[in-house]
Amino acid sequence: MAHVKVTALFTTAFFLIAAGTVANGWQMYFMAAVLLALPVASLAIGRVALHGLSAAREVPSPAWSGDITSLALRIRASGWWPRMFLEARDVLPRLIRRTDDAPLAFDIAPGGEATLRYDVEPLKRGAYRLRHVLLTARDPMGLFAFTKRIPADGELIVYPTPEAVPGFTLSGADRYGYRDLPRAAARGSGIDPDGVREYIPGDPLRRMHWKTVARTGDLHVIEFEEARSVDVVLLLDCYAGSVVGEDLDTNFEYLVRAAASIAEEAIRQQASVRLSCMGDGGIGTGAGRGTDHLLSILAALARVEPLDPGRLAQRVSARLGPLPAGTTLVALTGDDDPALGETLAQYVAADVRVIVVCADRASFARTAPMEAPSHGEAPLSFLSAGAEVYAIGRSEGRRLLLDPVRGAHALA
Repeated sequence: MAHVKVTALFTTAFFLIAAGTVANGWQMYFMAAVLLALPVASLAIGRVALHGLSAAREVPSPAWSGDITSLALRIRASGWWPRMFLEARDVLPRLIRRTDDAPLAFDIAPGGEATLRYDVEPLKRGAYRLRHVLLTARDPMGLFAFTKRIPADGELIVYPTPEAVPGFTLSGADRYGYRDLPRAAARGSGIDPDGVREYIPGDPLRRMHWKTVARTGDLHVIEFEEARSVDVVLLLDCYAGSVVGEDLDTNFEYLVRAAASIAEEAIRQQASVRLSCMGDGGIGTGAGRGTDHLLSILAALARVEPLDPGRLAQRVSARLGPLPAGTTLVALTGDDDPALGETLAQYVAADVRVIVVCADRASFARTAPMEAPSHGEAPLSFLSAGAEVYAIGRSEGRRLLLDPVRGAHALA
């Protein structure tokens, strides 16, 4: 379209000059000069439009993998002239995609600000650095387009979304109205009254404390002491040499999803949960219960990466130390190191319940068919150590399936 407009301008100017020459009319020359000056003036306006612009971000905290979330850009303009015909396009990481890829068109008044909102879908958990936005200005005649990269720093933390893990029971029945995350809290679900707190959306109405509601006018519920429960330690193997697959289909990503799902299940069953990620970064959490603690676990899992040069068997004892009898240790690994079984056997001998979630490396190879996980020497060494073993393999639709390995009895 731009070249059609330019051709029309120059053709019109040529005929005006020709008509002026034939008719000896200086007005024709003046009109041709004005016509040829229009694209030059339009070019200057388009260039000036990008001067004095700055950008800032509004990033949600947190976002969830696989869920649509909203981002916002605030574009500010300094100077006394208006900016017209502007477009913005965010520079997003590869695994975060716009739900609508259309450019964000806007205008800004002199010294004003424009807020642009758009939806994105994070495909994978992680900590994503958002650094720049591309601003494009068009001249009033639509002949030229100028693009400038403007800093717009921000960090988008994407939590792994917990999934159902049927049959994975750690501590007993769920009581008194547990509510699924992340929409509500699971605090104060024991049997002994422990005071009154403000209502959180999702709290069961049977726990409403109507006297406080009548006195204050605000909704309050009775909070109970949390019942004592099992202690769960989640041990995530971050050995770099064990990673197989690409992007979303790596054995490590499946293990992170399993860790998030088991953590939620343990919190739902009122267990005390501790996360330890084996690696030089030392990412992890202390022991704790409730929704707030689960969110801290998910925040740690959002940032963890498989960068550890050492194998899990070399680090378990030093990192965890002795665990009290009755503790449930859930080790999640994609390594086929039989020495890990010998290390875990020491915990079994100390009356620690050991569960191993093993990511089957073969199924995550690029050319591997999506079949049930195969179980080799490493799972057998875990079974020999007295651990309960579950395997994870790459599956259609990226479903998270924990497959009991032969010899592992059902969790109860």
